[in-house]
Amino acid sequence: MEEKKQERVKLWDELPGYDLIEEIDFPLFPSWFLAGTHSIPPWTPLFGYHFIRFCSHGTKFATNQLSIPTCKGWEQRYRDGGLYNAFIIVRDEKEIAERTAKFREALRFWLENFDKEWVGYKKELLGIYSKLRELDIQNASNHQLHHHNYEMMLASKRMWEIHHIGMYATFSAWVLLEEICRERFGIRDQDPEFQDMVRGFDNKLYEMEKRLWELGQIAIEMKLDSIFKDYETEKIKEKLHESEKGRDWYKRFTQYLETDEVGGWRMRRAHDLNEPYWLEDPETPLGVVKNYILKGTEYNLDQIRKDLIKRRESAMTSFLQKVSEPERPFFETLIRLAGKASSYSEEHDLYCELMLHAHLRRGYLAIGKRLAEKGTIDRPDDVFMLNPDEIDRVAMVPEAHDLRYITRRRRSAWEEWQNRPNPPLITNRSSFEEAVVKDMLPSKDAIAMKVVVGEMPSPKPQIKADIFGICGSAGESVGKARIINKYLDLKDVQPGEIIVCPAVNPTWTVVFGYINGVICESGGTLSHAAIISREYGIPAIINAFHATEKIKTGQRVRIDATHGAIDILE
Repeated sequence: MEEKKQERVKLWDELPGYDLIEEIDFPLFPSWFLAGTHSIPPWTPLFGYHFIRFCSHGTKFATNQLSIPTCKGWEQRYRDGGLYNAFIIVRDEKEIAERTAKFREALRFWLENFDKEWVGYKKELLGIYSKLRELDIQNASNHQLHHHNYEMMLASKRMWEIHHIGMYATFSAWVLLEEICRERFGIRDQDPEFQDMVRGFDNKLYEMEKRLWELGQIAIEMKLDSIFKDYETEKIKEKLHESEKGRDWYKRFTQYLETDEVGGWRMRRAHDLNEPYWLEDPETPLGVVKNYILKGTEYNLDQIRKDLIKRRESAMTSFLQKVSEPERPFFETLIRLAGKASSYSEEHDLYCELMLHAHLRRGYLAIGKRLAEKGTIDRPDDVFMLNPDEIDRVAMVPEAHDLRYITRRRRSAWEEWQNRPNPPLITNRSSFEEAVVKDMLPSKDAIAMKVVVGEMPSPKPQIKADIFGICGSAGESVGKARIINKYLDLKDVQPGEIIVCPAVNPTWTVVFGYINGVICESGGTLSHAAIISREYGIPAIINAFHATEKIKTGQRVRIDATHGAIDILE
């Protein structure tokens, strides 16, 4: 009987050791939560391997370094392209007490040294990427490409260690601040008083967006704007090169991509390898410039930030008056580190995910091209249907192997996954609420609670609304809805619209300067949707489940983000 039961257990497939198999995984972790902010739409197997293996490692590394009291990191699994998380919860009270003492010491270091440490980490990351670029991928030998596979895995491992140490340091400060505010003053991080204290911070991401807007203004001054207005993006480069002024502008644009430390090493989609990076496909940033010119909008983020800084300092002053004078230095430092959660969350995306994944795409496409030339796979991007162990097996002598029986089957499955949503939870608990209460909340994991899963919306009887979510950025607005599922959909967004989406990608900031608000089906108060909206001063509602099903493009909607309420007006 036991033998028959074992026969029914699914074997590992795409990600050996990381495929979600209930019979194996439920005994230790009864609930697995979908990370919708990251894995919608569903991932390719190669990206899933890199993310799940090394992100999971990064959480364990950081929670150990900081001695997070109630969580030792995450287990992560892959199911139909979706990322599922379970939390390694510390439940023994004695161990929690010991870890708490160590955590206080670790947090004190980050309160005093965060900026210095982040500067050092950025330098280290840029060095890692520079090393990856040393390989001449066009002329590399099979042995060099085989070795490059390992170099890319080591780069992923280190990136996720840096990624999570910064996130846990700042996010833990955010959670600690909210706990104190809630207990002593009845203030949550969804309340305007709290949000005003932790926004108005600049970061590299916004600097990069401003430079693209400035390139648009230069094009207008050079009377080249008609090219951007009259031609599709794929024709703009050709038309610019027909005149000396156009060639001069394109040279400036190329310098932006090639000479900035981030520049063109930036993925169009942060979390997968199947879409191009900017240097590979300059049409993507050209499309951003085109969008700025077409919309005719001003770059007002600098003024918005000045206003937010004034509000932040005023909110901090008001809050500090509520605490005793001896406590004020600690609280001021804690508030400022918590505020770094927003700026770090966006800036680290450039130096961590966006840049690393651009270099992974570069390397793996070179390997894929070699495999396709030798008949191992059908086409270069079929390499994304493999995992690094399979690549390792065939890279040295690709002509001796045929992996098309794997890549064809997986591509067919991956394409099917794109047309059906993954369930938000896989559990043997009786309900979503029980899973959250027993298998997530006891972890008190800052990233899980504030990014990946977030708080559950609760309908308010005193407020009539069609949909409820939670407040990501306080405020109210009215506008036409625009359903957005991927980056390329952004070209259709018009000024004054409210975007409605499953999740917000950090590359979507290009439209935040002229939209009226955001409705997002996933995420918490430190998700990209919430952070970017707060920094642009627009209202956002997050964890508004099934919003993309209930709202249609063109319908007028009203959002009261402060109360998490959405009304469909027509």
